[in-house]
Amino acid sequence: MTRSTPVKEERTAYRVATLPLEYGTTRINQLFTRGYNRYIVDGEDQPDDLLNDLERFGTAAFKEDVRANAAEEPFVDEPGTLAVLATLSAICVKAHPKFEHAPPRKVQVLYDIRELYVNNLASLLREFGDGSLQQDIAEVLYAKDPGEDGPHPGRVCTGIKEIPEFREGLYLEIPMAAASRDCLVHADTEPGETGELLTRIKDNCLYIPVGDFDTKYREYARRAFKKLLRVQEENLSEDQLTWLTTNESAITERIDRFIETGHHERIWRDWNPGERTIRVLRDAIRDVPDEVVSLGEFHSAKELFEAVEAYDPEADWKRDVCNRISSPRSLGNLLASQRDHRNLTIRQHGNTNHYRIQESSRGVQPLDVESIEDLFELPCMANMAERLYEKKPVRKDLYSFARMVMWLPQYQDNDLETIVTDLKDVFSRWPWYDEQVTDYQIRYEFSNTIGGDTPLPMNCDNDDMQRYCIGQEQCPYSIWGSLPFPDAMYDQLDEAESTGEEF
Repeated sequence: MTRSTPVKEERTAYRVATLPLEYGTTRINQLFTRGYNRYIVDGEDQPDDLLNDLERFGTAAFKEDVRANAAEEPFVDEPGTLAVLATLSAICVKAHPKFEHAPPRKVQVLYDIRELYVNNLASLLREFGDGSLQQDIAEVLYAKDPGEDGPHPGRVCTGIKEIPEFREGLYLEIPMAAASRDCLVHADTEPGETGELLTRIKDNCLYIPVGDFDTKYREYARRAFKKLLRVQEENLSEDQLTWLTTNESAITERIDRFIETGHHERIWRDWNPGERTIRVLRDAIRDVPDEVVSLGEFHSAKELFEAVEAYDPEADWKRDVCNRISSPRSLGNLLASQRDHRNLTIRQHGNTNHYRIQESSRGVQPLDVESIEDLFELPCMANMAERLYEKKPVRKDLYSFARMVMWLPQYQDNDLETIVTDLKDVFSRWPWYDEQVTDYQIRYEFSNTIGGDTPLPMNCDNDDMQRYCIGQEQCPYSIWGSLPFPDAMYDQLDEAESTGEEF
């Protein structure tokens, strides 16, 4: 008996597209094959048609109304094609130079593509079949874990129906013997309170409002898209990826346009509008001749306003920010609204406020780092270097070095061999140096990522750095503030300090 595959069987294609977390890479790749087959005519690949469609999908994802409408009417009418276009669009976004070092969970464009995919999938699901597919999905969403009294021998969801004595709408019918705690659905209410129980009981069955199914499935589909994207990325060869990113232009140009026009909130997730004000002020201060005002120093709103008035930026969005600052008072009010910004400090001076704008590298004395040797200007690193003449390094000393070097701008684009060679050159000064051992240790540190992210470098508060620290109150530097780490490092730091993780 031949097992059905997503390539030829429509229902199987729908099932894999809607429940990819339940399938392996083979089945998912077969779903992609179904999607790619649409771009084969008379045995000939039609790459231009594929490119046109994925650019149309990717650029449409930027439009809120298109994403919303896709929940009502499918933007793409076939599950395999939808999976291909959505994942290839996301891959083009991730390849954009602006996002090269950014964690994907910070890129708003990826969330937009995922939303269009999820909405599109929901409308495809609604249009397909007689509800049996929804029953399949309910098996996943509401079934008991294997450890809960063993698997239920029958169907978890035995029907989707209206129950006249309940409230209006459809209900999923779940036999009590098959139900998990996820079947207990409460109305939304204030945090800390338990809302009305919406799940009904009748004839040894639980009845769940179909609205809860929609909510739970959307959450599932978001996680499912992450798996589809991973499988697609692993499935593409280097040549295919090069062809894709070389020929795609519409999505890239749209992102470039957002950047040029200052619409950063369109490309970055949780973008703080105050970032634009601080960036423009920083540029205006740098542009002032004779250092009348300086970054890192306190100034009145009048002094900063004069810097803004004299500033003549080329970018339209920067001019827009400047034009909105009409007086010292308006600038003061604007800065007061951003008092929590990490690069802004407000201090009362007499009856007026004074404002300090710091470098984006988080203040304190900056340190130019042209080579790894320059790291020893940090007193803690100089103390560590002295110590290493006396004793072999402990592992934490090694990854202090490795993680700082990982994040230096000049090593962000270098290949591993160059970085290892340069680090070995530094380490060779100490008497315990063994080329083979050190080579292994450095490569180990560079391969030791955290969920695919480059680990953050130690900061001054780290207990292990206290062995070498001269005291933060008397040190003019700080590791996170003085070294020229890219914004992507601080983005990752902000993300690590927050609780949520998506994408």
